[in-house]
Amino acid sequence: MLARSVTFNILGQAGALLVGFVASIVLARLLGPSDRGLLALLQSSVSVVVVLAGVSLPFAVAYYGSRSDRRTGAILGTTLAWAALMAVVLVPLAWVARDALAAALSHGAQATAWVVAAAIVPVTFLDYTTQNQVLGQKRFGLYNAIVVVSKAAGLAAVLLLVAVAGLGVTGGLIALAVGSLTTIGLALRPVGAEGGRPTVDVTLLRRMLAYGARVQVGAIFTTLNYRLDVLVLQFFRPLRDVGYYVIAQIMAELVTMLSSGFGLSVLPLVTAADEKGDATDLTLRSLRHHGTLTVVAIVLDAVFGTAVVWWAYGADYHPAIVPMLVLLPGMWFLGTGTVVTNDLRGRGRPGTASALAGAAVTVTVLLDLLLIPPFGVLGAAVASVCAYTVLGVASLITLARVVDVPVRALLPARSDLSLYRELALGLVRRARATPPTVDPAA
Repeated sequence: MLARSVTFNILGQAGALLVGFVASIVLARLLGPSDRGLLALLQSSVSVVVVLAGVSLPFAVAYYGSRSDRRTGAILGTTLAWAALMAVVLVPLAWVARDALAAALSHGAQATAWVVAAAIVPVTFLDYTTQNQVLGQKRFGLYNAIVVVSKAAGLAAVLLLVAVAGLGVTGGLIALAVGSLTTIGLALRPVGAEGGRPTVDVTLLRRMLAYGARVQVGAIFTTLNYRLDVLVLQFFRPLRDVGYYVIAQIMAELVTMLSSGFGLSVLPLVTAADEKGDATDLTLRSLRHHGTLTVVAIVLDAVFGTAVVWWAYGADYHPAIVPMLVLLPGMWFLGTGTVVTNDLRGRGRPGTASALAGAAVTVTVLLDLLLIPPFGVLGAAVASVCAYTVLGVASLITLARVVDVPVRALLPARSDLSLYRELALGLVRRARATPPTVDPAA
């Protein structure tokens, strides 16, 4: 189950990244570094508000939706009601405060875009919750097909709204919403087929909020650990530099396709295995294979990412290459922390994951404030690498204590390398094998 689900997830992540990658290049070329930086600020703000206003309910959905006693219809109806409440509160607030938000966070540019961003928050929330219900059904192939189709819809929206209609940053935001709406629409059918009519269950909401409350601190820390550097950077550098840094992040984070694939599998599988008391072996295999594959991915991305920024993004974005290379080593630790976080949440220990994220974000805040003012984009990259390293190392030590194994048992071993060697040799032998001849007279 682990190998099959991770394979589906990695293939899905690769497909989604390929389509999203094209959209990223198109956006970067159409908008230019400054507007691309502004769009990144708006997207980062949406991510932060989804975590704050969503009270980590998407993580609760992933947990309760993965249990054998899940109540799919009640989960769906309850999250739909919560999204409606978010829309009613956030959109009017953003309209009233649009000029203040623009002055504080986007150098006074495009105040209306902040209202559009507020409207996207509940849509993004439902995107996360509905796809997590599909994951809870362990329908990994369907989940990844939905992700790829939604990315394709987002790309089509970028071409229509930004390239053709010329809506700029606002068009990029609406394209993001189109992708999320596609995910919701495609996920509702399998979710509804299992759970029937959506219902609002106050008791279930209390249980999910209780779980979400334990996740919330860690979710806030994790989101800040990913996106705080973008928000801090705009205070000290022009939006053009934010655009360079965002492209550097996009290219370096290609490596985290692997950790996303493993993490998406680990949470529901560990939840199910933990109910039976046999999750440890799954944990060990997940971390060790992730560690091995990520080293290879980092080396490949150093070459691939440099080439793509140089030729595909173009000369306007060449300053993104150095910070991308600086960020790459930290992707191993960031990915490891992601897998461990999902493992701990699957074991019903979200508070432990929150503590780990808190340690990492403390490093992020301190080093961002120390390094970004004098060094700009490069300082942001170094701060992120340090924070990711703290997260990865602390996660491994903590998980080793939780499952009562030595830390080295969570790291790649020679036996793992032998497995990949045998797999490669087997594929070579199969490719070289001569098909048996068929006697026409037989």
